[in-house]
Amino acid sequence: MLISLHIKNIALISELSLEFSKGLNILSGETGAGKSIIIDSLNFVLGDRADKGLIRFGETTASVQAVFDCPKNEEISEILSQNGIEEDDFLIVRRTMSENGRSECRINGALINLSVLKKVVSLLVDIHSQHENQAILNESNHIKILDKYSKKLSKIKEQYLAAYGEYKRATQELRALSSKEERARKMDILEFQIAEIQKANIAEGEEEALIKERSKCYNAQKLINGLGSAITLLEGDSGFGAAPSVKSAIKELNTLSQYDESYEKLAERLESTKIELEDIIYSLKDELENSSFDTTKLESIEKRIDEIRSIKRKYGATVEEIENFKAKAEEELFDLQNSAQKEEELAATAEFELNKAVKFAKEMHDIRAEDAIGFEKAIESNLADLGMQGSVFKVEITYPEGDIPGYLTENGADDVKFLISPNKGEPLKPLAKIASGGETSRLMLGLKNITAELEGIDTLVFDEIDTGISGRIAKVVACKLYNIAKTRQVLAVTHLPQLAAMADTHYLISKRVEGEKTLTFVELLSPQSSITEIMRLAGSLESSESGQENARELKEWANNYKKSLE
Repeated sequence: MLISLHIKNIALISELSLEFSKGLNILSGETGAGKSIIIDSLNFVLGDRADKGLIRFGETTASVQAVFDCPKNEEISEILSQNGIEEDDFLIVRRTMSENGRSECRINGALINLSVLKKVVSLLVDIHSQHENQAILNESNHIKILDKYSKKLSKIKEQYLAAYGEYKRATQELRALSSKEERARKMDILEFQIAEIQKANIAEGEEEALIKERSKCYNAQKLINGLGSAITLLEGDSGFGAAPSVKSAIKELNTLSQYDESYEKLAERLESTKIELEDIIYSLKDELENSSFDTTKLESIEKRIDEIRSIKRKYGATVEEIENFKAKAEEELFDLQNSAQKEEELAATAEFELNKAVKFAKEMHDIRAEDAIGFEKAIESNLADLGMQGSVFKVEITYPEGDIPGYLTENGADDVKFLISPNKGEPLKPLAKIASGGETSRLMLGLKNITAELEGIDTLVFDEIDTGISGRIAKVVACKLYNIAKTRQVLAVTHLPQLAAMADTHYLISKRVEGEKTLTFVELLSPQSSITEIMRLAGSLESSESGQENARELKEWANNYKKSLE
Protein backbone atom coordinates (compact mmCIF):
# COMPACT_ATOMS: atom_id res chain seq x y z
CA MET A 1 0.00 0.00 0.00
CA LEU A 2 1.19 3.52 -0.84
CA ILE A 3 1.59 5.31 2.49
CA SER A 4 2.96 8.66 1.39
CA LEU A 5 4.15 10.68 -1.57
CA HIS A 6 6.62 13.57 -1.25
CA ILE A 7 7.01 15.82 -4.29
CA LYS A 8 9.57 18.59 -4.68
CA ASN A 9 10.00 21.06 -7.57
CA ILE A 10 7.65 19.33 -10.00
CA ALA A 11 5.75 21.79 -12.28
CA LEU A 12 3.56 24.02 -10.03
CA ILE A 13 4.47 22.08 -6.89
CA SER A 14 7.23 23.64 -4.78
CA GLU A 15 7.08 21.00 -2.05
CA LEU A 16 4.18 18.78 -1.13
CA SER A 17 3.61 15.77 1.11
CA LEU A 18 0.59 13.50 0.76
CA GLU A 19 -0.43 10.68 3.08
CA PHE A 20 -2.84 8.08 1.74
CA SER A 21 -5.12 5.66 3.55
CA LYS A 22 -6.66 2.28 2.85
CA GLY A 23 -9.79 2.09 0.75
CA LEU A 24 -10.90 4.67 -1.81
CA ASN A 25 -8.79 7.84 -2.00
CA ILE A 26 -10.43 10.45 -4.26
CA LEU A 27 -8.54 13.45 -5.72
CA SER A 28 -10.65 16.21 -7.26
CA GLY A 29 -10.26 19.87 -8.17
CA GLU A 30 -10.71 22.49 -10.85
CA THR A 31 -9.39 21.82 -14.33
CA GLY A 32 -5.76 22.93 -14.44
CA ALA A 33 -5.35 22.86 -10.66
CA GLY A 34 -2.65 20.21 -10.85
CA LYS A 35 -4.34 16.81 -10.57
CA SER A 36 -2.33 15.54 -13.51
CA ILE A 37 0.86 16.76 -11.80
CA ILE A 38 0.23 14.37 -8.90
CA ILE A 39 -0.16 11.45 -11.33
CA ASP A 40 2.85 12.59 -13.39
CA SER A 41 4.92 12.70 -10.21
CA LEU A 42 3.77 9.22 -9.23
CA ASN A 43 4.51 7.93 -12.73
CA PHE A 44 7.99 9.48 -12.54
CA VAL A 45 8.93 7.83 -9.24
CA LEU A 46 7.57 4.53 -10.59
CA GLY A 47 9.90 4.58 -13.58
CA ASP A 48 8.46 6.77 -16.34
CA ARG A 49 10.86 8.66 -18.60
CA ALA A 50 12.57 11.54 -16.78
CA ASP A 51 11.16 14.62 -18.55
CA LYS A 52 13.22 17.64 -17.48
CA GLY A 53 10.28 19.78 -18.61
CA LEU A 54 8.58 18.71 -15.35
CA ILE A 55 11.20 20.53 -13.25
CA ARG A 56 9.70 23.64 -11.68
CA PHE A 57 10.70 26.89 -13.40
CA GLY A 58 13.77 28.42 -11.77
CA GLU A 59 14.92 25.14 -10.17
CA THR A 60 17.71 22.82 -11.34
CA THR A 61 16.57 19.55 -9.74
CA ALA A 62 13.33 17.80 -8.81
CA SER A 63 12.57 14.72 -6.72
CA VAL A 64 9.71 12.42 -5.76
CA GLN A 65 9.68 9.92 -2.90
CA ALA A 66 7.08 7.19 -2.42
CA VAL A 67 6.84 5.11 0.75
CA PHE A 68 5.10 1.72 0.60
CA ASP A 69 3.94 -0.55 3.38
CA CYS A 70 5.56 -3.56 1.75
CA PRO A 71 3.81 -6.93 2.14
CA LYS A 72 5.80 -10.16 2.22
CA ASN A 73 6.22 -10.96 -1.45
CA GLU A 74 8.66 -13.62 -2.69
CA GLU A 75 9.13 -11.91 -6.06
CA ILE A 76 9.95 -8.56 -4.46
CA SER A 77 12.24 -10.21 -1.88
CA GLU A 78 14.17 -11.99 -4.64
CA ILE A 79 14.64 -8.79 -6.68
CA LEU A 80 15.81 -6.88 -3.59
CA SER A 81 18.20 -9.68 -2.61
CA GLN A 82 19.67 -9.96 -6.12
CA ASN A 83 20.44 -6.23 -6.11
CA GLY A 84 21.82 -5.96 -2.59
CA ILE A 85 18.87 -3.96 -1.27
CA GLU A 86 18.06 -4.31 2.42
CA GLU A 87 14.51 -5.56 2.97
CA ASP A 88 12.36 -3.81 5.55
CA ASP A 89 8.70 -3.45 6.54
CA PHE A 90 8.67 -0.31 4.39
CA LEU A 91 9.90 0.25 0.86
CA ILE A 92 11.21 3.77 0.25
CA VAL A 93 11.45 4.57 -3.46
CA ARG A 94 13.16 7.86 -4.34
CA ARG A 95 13.92 9.31 -7.75
CA THR A 96 15.58 12.60 -8.67
CA MET A 97 16.29 14.35 -11.95
CA SER A 98 18.29 17.41 -12.95
CA GLU A 99 18.04 19.94 -15.75
CA ASN A 100 20.87 18.18 -17.62
CA GLY A 101 18.54 15.19 -18.08
CA ARG A 102 20.23 12.87 -15.57
CA SER A 103 18.12 10.92 -13.10
CA GLU A 104 18.90 8.74 -10.08
CA CYS A 105 16.83 5.91 -8.57
CA ARG A 106 17.10 4.52 -5.05
CA ILE A 107 15.22 1.87 -3.07
CA ASN A 108 15.79 1.89 0.69
CA GLY A 109 18.83 4.08 0.04
CA ALA A 110 20.49 1.67 -2.40
CA LEU A 111 21.32 3.06 -5.85
CA ILE A 112 19.63 1.02 -8.60
CA ASN A 113 19.01 1.20 -12.33
CA LEU A 114 15.66 1.98 -13.93
CA SER A 115 14.89 -1.62 -14.94
CA VAL A 116 15.19 -2.83 -11.34
CA LEU A 117 12.95 0.02 -10.17
CA LYS A 118 10.28 -0.92 -12.71
CA LYS A 119 10.40 -4.60 -11.75
CA VAL A 120 9.79 -3.81 -8.07
CA VAL A 121 7.10 -1.12 -8.41
CA SER A 122 5.20 -3.09 -11.07
CA LEU A 123 4.40 -5.54 -8.25
CA LEU A 124 3.17 -2.74 -5.99
CA VAL A 125 1.19 -0.27 -8.13
CA ASP A 126 -0.95 -0.45 -11.25
CA ILE A 127 -1.82 2.89 -12.88
CA HIS A 128 -4.58 3.21 -15.45
CA SER A 129 -5.04 6.35 -17.48
CA GLN A 130 -6.31 7.12 -20.95
CA HIS A 131 -2.77 7.07 -22.32
CA GLU A 132 -1.32 4.11 -20.45
CA ASN A 133 -1.25 0.45 -21.49
CA GLN A 134 -1.61 -1.61 -18.35
CA ALA A 135 -0.64 -5.17 -17.63
CA ILE A 136 -4.08 -6.40 -18.62
CA LEU A 137 -3.69 -4.96 -22.14
CA ASN A 138 -0.48 -6.93 -22.62
CA GLU A 139 -1.48 -10.21 -24.29
CA SER A 140 1.41 -12.10 -22.69
CA ASN A 141 -0.32 -11.59 -19.32
CA HIS A 142 -3.72 -12.91 -20.40
CA ILE A 143 -2.91 -16.57 -19.74
CA LYS A 144 -1.63 -15.67 -16.25
CA ILE A 145 -4.84 -13.76 -15.43
CA LEU A 146 -7.04 -16.61 -16.63
CA ASP A 147 -4.98 -19.14 -14.64
CA LYS A 148 -5.33 -17.09 -11.46
CA TYR A 149 -9.10 -16.98 -12.03
CA SER A 150 -9.19 -20.79 -12.16
CA LYS A 151 -9.90 -22.80 -9.02
CA LYS A 152 -8.95 -26.17 -10.58
CA LEU A 153 -5.75 -25.46 -12.47
CA SER A 154 -3.06 -25.07 -9.80
CA LYS A 155 -2.56 -28.78 -8.98
CA ILE A 156 -2.42 -29.87 -12.65
CA LYS A 157 -0.11 -26.96 -13.49
CA GLU A 158 2.24 -27.98 -10.67
CA GLN A 159 2.39 -31.53 -12.07
CA TYR A 160 2.89 -30.18 -15.57
CA LEU A 161 5.79 -27.95 -14.51
CA ALA A 162 7.52 -30.88 -12.78
CA ALA A 163 7.22 -33.07 -15.89
CA TYR A 164 8.15 -30.23 -18.24
CA GLY A 165 11.21 -29.38 -16.14
CA GLU A 166 12.44 -32.99 -16.17
CA TYR A 167 11.81 -33.22 -19.92
CA LYS A 168 13.89 -30.08 -20.54
CA ARG A 169 16.72 -31.34 -18.31
CA ALA A 170 16.84 -34.75 -20.00
CA THR A 171 16.77 -33.29 -23.53
CA GLN A 172 19.57 -30.84 -22.70
CA GLU A 173 21.78 -33.64 -21.35
CA LEU A 174 20.88 -35.82 -24.33
CA ARG A 175 21.79 -33.03 -26.73
CA ALA A 176 25.22 -32.74 -25.10
CA LEU A 177 25.80 -36.51 -25.35
CA SER A 178 24.58 -36.87 -28.93
CA SER A 179 27.40 -34.74 -30.33
CA LYS A 180 30.40 -37.07 -30.82
CA GLU A 181 32.81 -34.18 -31.29
CA GLU A 182 31.54 -32.44 -28.18
CA ARG A 183 31.67 -35.70 -26.20
CA ALA A 184 35.26 -36.42 -27.28
CA ARG A 185 36.30 -32.87 -26.44
CA LYS A 186 34.67 -33.10 -23.01
CA MET A 187 36.30 -36.48 -22.31
CA ASP A 188 39.74 -35.09 -23.22
CA ILE A 189 39.25 -32.21 -20.83
CA LEU A 190 38.05 -34.43 -17.99
CA GLU A 191 40.89 -36.94 -18.47
CA PHE A 192 43.45 -34.13 -18.44
CA GLN A 193 41.95 -32.61 -15.28
CA ILE A 194 41.85 -35.90 -13.42
CA ALA A 195 45.44 -36.80 -14.46
CA GLU A 196 46.71 -33.36 -13.46
CA ILE A 197 45.17 -33.62 -9.99
CA GLN A 198 46.45 -37.17 -9.51
CA LYS A 199 49.95 -36.25 -10.64
CA ALA A 200 50.08 -33.27 -8.30
CA ASN A 201 49.10 -35.53 -5.35
CA ILE A 202 48.82 -32.63 -2.91
CA ALA A 203 48.93 -33.56 0.76
CA GLU A 204 46.97 -31.70 3.42
CA GLY A 205 49.17 -28.90 4.86
CA GLU A 206 51.92 -29.45 2.27
CA GLU A 207 51.90 -25.89 0.94
CA GLU A 208 52.21 -24.37 4.43
CA ALA A 209 55.17 -26.68 5.25
CA LEU A 210 56.91 -25.76 1.97
CA ILE A 211 56.47 -22.04 2.65
CA LYS A 212 58.22 -22.48 6.01
CA GLU A 213 61.03 -24.49 4.35
CA ARG A 214 61.39 -21.82 1.66
CA SER A 215 61.71 -19.13 4.33
CA LYS A 216 64.46 -21.17 5.95
CA CYS A 217 66.31 -21.47 2.62
CA TYR A 218 66.02 -17.73 1.98
CA ASN A 219 67.70 -17.13 5.39
CA ALA A 220 70.32 -19.90 5.17
CA GLN A 221 73.37 -17.52 5.12
CA LYS A 222 72.08 -15.71 8.20
CA LEU A 223 71.71 -19.08 9.91
CA ILE A 224 75.27 -20.10 9.01
CA ASN A 225 76.76 -16.82 10.26
CA GLY A 226 74.70 -16.90 13.45
CA LEU A 227 75.59 -20.48 14.27
CA GLY A 228 79.32 -19.75 13.70
CA SER A 229 79.24 -16.72 15.99
CA ALA A 230 77.41 -18.65 18.70
CA ILE A 231 79.97 -21.48 18.58
CA THR A 232 82.89 -19.00 18.72
CA LEU A 233 81.40 -17.23 21.73
CA LEU A 234 80.82 -20.48 23.57
CA GLU A 235 83.98 -22.42 22.53
CA GLY A 236 86.27 -19.45 22.64
CA ASP A 237 89.36 -18.42 20.71
CA SER A 238 92.84 -18.58 22.29
CA GLY A 239 91.36 -19.67 25.58
CA PHE A 240 88.67 -16.99 25.71
CA GLY A 241 85.05 -18.11 25.62
CA ALA A 242 82.24 -19.38 27.78
CA ALA A 243 83.33 -23.03 27.85
CA PRO A 244 87.04 -22.45 28.62
CA SER A 245 86.10 -19.85 31.24
CA VAL A 246 83.77 -22.28 32.98
CA LYS A 247 86.51 -24.95 32.91
CA SER A 248 89.01 -22.51 34.49
CA ALA A 249 86.48 -21.50 37.11
CA ILE A 250 85.96 -25.14 38.10
CA LYS A 251 89.71 -25.55 38.53
CA GLU A 252 89.93 -22.46 40.76
CA LEU A 253 87.00 -23.59 42.90
CA ASN A 254 88.48 -27.06 43.36
CA THR A 255 91.71 -25.40 44.65
CA LEU A 256 89.66 -23.28 47.07
CA SER A 257 87.75 -26.29 48.36
CA GLN A 258 90.78 -27.35 50.47
CA TYR A 259 90.11 -24.24 52.54
CA ASP A 260 86.30 -24.40 52.49
CA GLU A 261 84.21 -27.44 51.50
CA SER A 262 81.33 -25.26 50.24
CA TYR A 263 83.38 -24.37 47.13
CA GLU A 264 83.44 -28.02 46.21
CA LYS A 265 79.63 -28.00 45.77
CA LEU A 266 79.84 -24.89 43.59
CA ALA A 267 82.46 -26.60 41.49
CA GLU A 268 80.14 -29.58 41.05
CA ARG A 269 77.30 -27.32 39.87
CA LEU A 270 79.65 -25.66 37.40
CA GLU A 271 80.66 -29.12 36.18
CA SER A 272 77.01 -29.77 35.24
CA THR A 273 76.93 -26.45 33.39
CA LYS A 274 80.14 -27.38 31.54
CA ILE A 275 78.56 -30.65 30.35
CA GLU A 276 75.41 -28.78 29.14
CA LEU A 277 77.57 -26.19 27.33
CA GLU A 278 79.58 -28.90 25.60
CA ASP A 279 76.33 -30.57 24.48
CA ILE A 280 74.96 -27.26 23.13
CA ILE A 281 78.25 -26.60 21.27
CA TYR A 282 78.05 -30.08 19.74
CA SER A 283 74.44 -29.47 18.60
CA LEU A 284 75.32 -26.07 17.11
CA LYS A 285 78.27 -27.60 15.20
CA ASP A 286 75.97 -30.33 13.90
CA GLU A 287 73.43 -27.69 12.71
CA LEU A 288 76.25 -25.71 11.08
CA GLU A 289 77.59 -28.76 9.32
CA ASN A 290 74.14 -29.54 7.86
CA SER A 291 73.34 -25.93 6.93
CA SER A 292 74.11 -24.74 3.45
CA PHE A 293 72.61 -22.33 0.89
CA ASP A 294 71.28 -24.93 -1.56
CA THR A 295 69.91 -23.10 -4.63
CA THR A 296 68.78 -26.39 -6.18
CA LYS A 297 66.64 -27.18 -3.13
CA LEU A 298 65.12 -23.65 -3.17
CA GLU A 299 64.25 -23.97 -6.86
CA SER A 300 62.60 -27.34 -6.18
CA ILE A 301 60.52 -25.85 -3.35
CA GLU A 302 59.46 -22.86 -5.49
CA LYS A 303 58.45 -25.15 -8.34
CA ARG A 304 56.32 -27.34 -6.03
CA ILE A 305 54.58 -24.31 -4.48
CA ASP A 306 53.77 -22.97 -7.97
CA GLU A 307 52.39 -26.38 -8.96
CA ILE A 308 50.18 -26.56 -5.87
CA ARG A 309 48.86 -23.03 -6.37
CA SER A 310 48.16 -23.68 -10.04
CA ILE A 311 46.06 -26.73 -9.12
CA LYS A 312 44.20 -24.74 -6.46
CA ARG A 313 43.41 -21.92 -8.90
CA LYS A 314 41.89 -24.43 -11.31
CA TYR A 315 40.12 -26.92 -9.07
CA GLY A 316 39.56 -25.57 -5.58
CA ALA A 317 41.01 -23.48 -2.76
CA THR A 318 41.52 -26.47 -0.44
CA VAL A 319 42.62 -30.09 -0.79
CA GLU A 320 39.06 -31.17 0.05
CA GLU A 321 37.61 -29.01 -2.74
CA ILE A 322 40.15 -30.38 -5.22
CA GLU A 323 39.27 -33.96 -4.29
CA ASN A 324 35.55 -33.17 -4.67
CA PHE A 325 36.23 -31.72 -8.12
CA LYS A 326 38.15 -34.86 -9.10
CA ALA A 327 35.34 -37.13 -7.86
CA LYS A 328 32.74 -35.25 -9.94
CA ALA A 329 35.01 -35.27 -12.98
CA GLU A 330 35.52 -39.03 -12.64
CA GLU A 331 31.76 -39.54 -12.36
CA GLU A 332 31.11 -37.40 -15.44
CA LEU A 333 33.87 -39.17 -17.38
CA PHE A 334 32.38 -42.54 -16.46
CA ASP A 335 28.97 -41.40 -17.79
CA LEU A 336 30.56 -40.19 -21.03
CA GLN A 337 32.55 -43.40 -21.46
CA ASN A 338 29.32 -45.31 -21.04
CA SER A 339 27.31 -42.78 -23.07
CA ALA A 340 25.44 -45.35 -25.15
CA GLN A 341 23.66 -46.63 -22.06
CA LYS A 342 23.30 -43.08 -20.73
CA GLU A 343 21.76 -41.91 -24.01
CA GLU A 344 19.21 -44.69 -23.82
CA GLU A 345 18.32 -43.78 -20.25
CA LEU A 346 18.01 -40.07 -21.05
CA ALA A 347 15.98 -40.72 -24.21
CA ALA A 348 13.60 -42.92 -22.23
CA THR A 349 13.32 -40.29 -19.48
CA ALA A 350 12.73 -37.50 -22.00
CA GLU A 351 10.01 -39.47 -23.79
CA PHE A 352 8.33 -40.47 -20.52
CA GLU A 353 8.33 -36.93 -19.11
CA LEU A 354 7.23 -35.46 -22.47
CA ASN A 355 4.23 -37.76 -22.61
CA LYS A 356 3.33 -36.71 -19.07
CA ALA A 357 3.78 -33.02 -19.93
CA VAL A 358 1.61 -33.31 -23.07
CA LYS A 359 -1.09 -35.11 -21.06
CA PHE A 360 -1.06 -32.40 -18.37
CA ALA A 361 -0.98 -29.66 -21.04
CA LYS A 362 -4.17 -31.08 -22.58
CA GLU A 363 -5.82 -31.26 -19.15
CA MET A 364 -4.81 -27.63 -18.55
CA HIS A 365 -6.31 -26.67 -21.91
CA ASP A 366 -9.61 -28.34 -21.04
CA ILE A 367 -9.76 -26.60 -17.66
CA ARG A 368 -8.94 -23.23 -19.23
CA ALA A 369 -11.63 -23.71 -21.88
CA GLU A 370 -14.15 -24.45 -19.12
CA ASP A 371 -13.02 -21.55 -16.92
CA ALA A 372 -13.02 -19.15 -19.87
CA ILE A 373 -16.83 -19.44 -20.12
CA GLY A 374 -17.33 -18.26 -16.54
CA PHE A 375 -14.69 -15.56 -16.94
CA GLU A 376 -16.37 -14.24 -20.11
CA LYS A 377 -19.76 -14.12 -18.38
CA ALA A 378 -18.33 -12.29 -15.36
CA ILE A 379 -16.70 -9.66 -17.60
CA GLU A 380 -19.84 -9.19 -19.72
CA SER A 381 -21.95 -8.87 -16.56
CA ASN A 382 -19.69 -6.12 -15.25
CA LEU A 383 -19.71 -4.35 -18.61
CA ALA A 384 -23.53 -4.53 -18.71
CA ASP A 385 -23.66 -2.91 -15.26
CA LEU A 386 -21.47 -0.17 -16.68
CA GLY A 387 -23.82 0.55 -19.58
CA MET A 388 -22.16 -1.65 -22.20
CA GLN A 389 -25.00 -4.16 -22.49
CA GLY A 390 -24.23 -5.05 -26.10
CA SER A 391 -20.59 -5.91 -25.42
CA VAL A 392 -19.19 -9.34 -26.15
CA PHE A 393 -16.04 -10.47 -24.34
CA LYS A 394 -14.19 -13.53 -25.58
CA VAL A 395 -11.26 -15.56 -24.28
CA GLU A 396 -9.55 -16.95 -27.36
CA ILE A 397 -7.59 -20.11 -26.50
CA THR A 398 -5.47 -21.60 -29.26
CA TYR A 399 -4.27 -25.19 -28.78
CA PRO A 400 -1.81 -26.55 -31.38
CA GLU A 401 -2.45 -29.47 -33.63
CA GLY A 402 0.26 -31.95 -34.56
CA ASP A 403 3.69 -31.12 -33.10
CA ILE A 404 2.61 -30.22 -29.55
CA PRO A 405 6.14 -30.51 -28.00
CA GLY A 406 7.27 -27.62 -30.19
CA TYR A 407 4.66 -25.38 -28.55
CA LEU A 408 5.26 -26.31 -24.92
CA THR A 409 6.21 -23.49 -22.55
CA GLU A 410 5.97 -23.03 -18.81
CA ASN A 411 2.25 -22.34 -19.32
CA GLY A 412 1.57 -25.49 -21.32
CA ALA A 413 0.68 -25.41 -25.01
CA ASP A 414 -2.09 -22.76 -24.95
CA ASP A 415 -1.99 -19.28 -26.42
CA VAL A 416 -4.56 -17.07 -24.66
CA LYS A 417 -5.87 -13.70 -25.85
CA PHE A 418 -8.70 -11.50 -24.61
CA LEU A 419 -10.95 -10.07 -27.34
CA ILE A 420 -13.89 -7.67 -27.16
CA SER A 421 -16.68 -6.26 -29.28
CA PRO A 422 -17.89 -3.17 -27.37
CA ASN A 423 -20.89 -2.60 -29.66
CA LYS A 424 -23.40 -4.98 -31.14
CA GLY A 425 -22.54 -5.94 -34.70
CA GLU A 426 -18.85 -5.05 -34.40
CA PRO A 427 -16.18 -7.75 -34.80
CA LEU A 428 -14.14 -8.99 -31.86
CA LYS A 429 -10.87 -7.08 -31.43
CA PRO A 430 -7.86 -7.29 -29.10
CA LEU A 431 -8.28 -5.18 -25.94
CA ALA A 432 -5.56 -2.75 -27.01
CA LYS A 433 -7.56 -1.88 -30.15
CA ILE A 434 -10.47 -0.32 -28.19
CA ALA A 435 -10.66 3.26 -29.50
CA SER A 436 -13.22 5.01 -27.27
CA GLY A 437 -11.86 6.45 -24.04
CA GLY A 438 -15.17 5.86 -22.26
CA GLU A 439 -15.30 2.24 -23.42
CA THR A 440 -11.71 1.67 -22.39
CA SER A 441 -12.40 3.14 -18.94
CA ARG A 442 -15.47 0.97 -18.37
CA LEU A 443 -13.78 -2.13 -19.73
CA MET A 444 -10.79 -1.58 -17.47
CA LEU A 445 -13.03 -0.99 -14.46
CA GLY A 446 -15.07 -4.12 -15.22
CA LEU A 447 -11.91 -6.18 -15.61
CA LYS A 448 -10.38 -4.74 -12.47
CA ASN A 449 -13.46 -5.74 -10.46
CA ILE A 450 -12.67 -9.35 -11.35
CA THR A 451 -8.88 -9.30 -11.67
CA ALA A 452 -7.74 -6.93 -8.88
CA GLU A 453 -7.53 -9.83 -6.42
CA LEU A 454 -6.00 -12.12 -9.04
CA GLU A 455 -3.19 -9.76 -10.03
CA GLY A 456 -2.03 -9.43 -6.41
CA ILE A 457 -1.23 -5.70 -6.69
CA ASP A 458 -2.15 -3.75 -3.55
CA THR A 459 -2.47 -0.23 -5.00
CA LEU A 460 -4.47 0.73 -8.08
CA VAL A 461 -4.49 4.24 -9.52
CA PHE A 462 -7.23 5.43 -11.89
CA ASP A 463 -6.56 8.73 -13.64
CA GLU A 464 -9.92 10.12 -14.83
CA ILE A 465 -11.57 6.70 -15.13
CA ASP A 466 -14.82 8.66 -15.57
CA THR A 467 -13.94 9.95 -19.06
CA GLY A 468 -17.03 9.73 -21.28
CA ILE A 469 -19.26 8.65 -18.37
CA SER A 470 -22.22 10.48 -16.80
CA GLY A 471 -25.66 10.04 -15.28
CA ARG A 472 -26.73 6.64 -13.95
CA ILE A 473 -23.57 4.93 -15.19
CA ALA A 474 -21.52 7.29 -13.02
CA LYS A 475 -23.14 5.77 -9.92
CA VAL A 476 -22.40 2.26 -11.20
CA VAL A 477 -18.78 3.26 -11.83
CA ALA A 478 -18.56 4.63 -8.27
CA CYS A 479 -19.88 1.33 -6.88
CA LYS A 480 -17.51 -0.73 -9.00
CA LEU A 481 -14.58 1.42 -7.91
CA TYR A 482 -15.54 0.98 -4.27
CA ASN A 483 -15.85 -2.80 -4.80
CA ILE A 484 -12.16 -2.85 -5.71
CA ALA A 485 -11.27 -0.56 -2.79
CA LYS A 486 -12.81 -3.04 -0.33
CA THR A 487 -9.69 -5.22 -0.62
CA ARG A 488 -7.24 -2.90 -2.39
CA GLN A 489 -6.05 0.66 -1.94
CA VAL A 490 -7.47 2.78 -4.77
CA LEU A 491 -6.41 6.30 -5.79
CA ALA A 492 -8.75 7.93 -8.29
CA VAL A 493 -8.69 11.35 -9.97
CA THR A 494 -12.24 12.33 -10.90
CA HIS A 495 -14.60 15.08 -12.10
CA LEU A 496 -17.74 13.19 -11.12
CA PRO A 497 -19.66 14.02 -7.93
CA GLN A 498 -20.88 10.41 -7.73
CA LEU A 499 -17.29 9.12 -7.42
CA ALA A 500 -16.33 11.86 -4.97
CA ALA A 501 -19.31 10.94 -2.77
CA MET A 502 -18.02 7.36 -2.53
CA ALA A 503 -14.62 8.48 -1.14
CA ASP A 504 -13.23 7.04 2.09
CA THR A 505 -10.65 9.83 1.96
CA HIS A 506 -11.15 12.95 -0.16
CA TYR A 507 -8.39 15.38 -1.28
CA LEU A 508 -8.96 18.74 -2.96
CA ILE A 509 -6.28 19.91 -5.38
CA SER A 510 -6.15 23.64 -5.99
CA LYS A 511 -3.76 26.33 -7.14
CA ARG A 512 -3.23 29.89 -6.05
CA VAL A 513 -0.83 32.75 -6.61
CA GLU A 514 1.61 33.62 -3.84
CA GLY A 515 3.74 36.64 -4.62
CA GLU A 516 5.04 36.13 -8.15
CA LYS A 517 4.54 32.36 -8.16
CA THR A 518 1.63 30.03 -8.92
CA LEU A 519 1.59 27.00 -6.62
CA THR A 520 -0.43 23.79 -6.40
CA PHE A 521 -1.77 22.71 -3.00
CA VAL A 522 -3.55 19.58 -1.74
CA GLU A 523 -6.00 19.68 1.15
CA LEU A 524 -7.47 16.70 3.03
CA LEU A 525 -11.19 17.48 3.19
CA SER A 526 -13.39 17.15 6.25
CA PRO A 527 -16.87 15.59 5.79
CA GLN A 528 -18.44 19.05 5.44
CA SER A 529 -15.72 20.30 3.06
CA SER A 530 -16.24 17.15 0.99
CA ILE A 531 -19.96 18.02 0.65
CA THR A 532 -18.95 21.48 -0.62
CA GLU A 533 -16.60 19.93 -3.20
CA ILE A 534 -19.31 17.45 -4.33
CA MET A 535 -21.59 20.47 -4.86
CA ARG A 536 -18.95 22.16 -7.00
CA LEU A 537 -18.44 19.01 -9.07
CA ALA A 538 -22.22 18.84 -9.62
CA GLY A 539 -22.22 22.46 -10.81
CA SER A 540 -23.97 23.97 -7.77
CA LEU A 541 -23.09 27.24 -6.10
CA GLU A 542 -21.87 26.98 -2.52
CA SER A 543 -24.87 29.04 -1.40
CA SER A 544 -27.39 26.75 -3.13
CA GLU A 545 -29.58 24.93 -0.60
CA SER A 546 -30.87 22.49 -3.23
CA GLY A 547 -27.29 21.84 -4.36
CA GLN A 548 -26.27 21.11 -0.78
CA GLU A 549 -29.25 18.80 -0.35
CA ASN A 550 -28.34 16.93 -3.55
CA ALA A 551 -24.74 16.58 -2.37
CA ARG A 552 -25.89 15.21 0.99
CA GLU A 553 -28.22 12.77 -0.76
CA LEU A 554 -25.30 11.55 -2.89
CA LYS A 555 -23.16 11.07 0.21
CA GLU A 556 -25.98 9.24 1.98
CA TRP A 557 -26.48 7.00 -1.08
CA ALA A 558 -22.75 6.19 -1.06
CA ASN A 559 -22.71 5.44 2.67
CA ASN A 560 -25.74 3.17 2.33
CA TYR A 561 -24.02 1.26 -0.49
CA LYS A 562 -20.93 0.79 1.66
CA LYS A 563 -23.02 -0.50 4.57
CA SER A 564 -24.78 -2.96 2.26
CA LEU A 565 -21.39 -4.64 1.61
CA GLU A 566 -20.47 -5.04 5.27
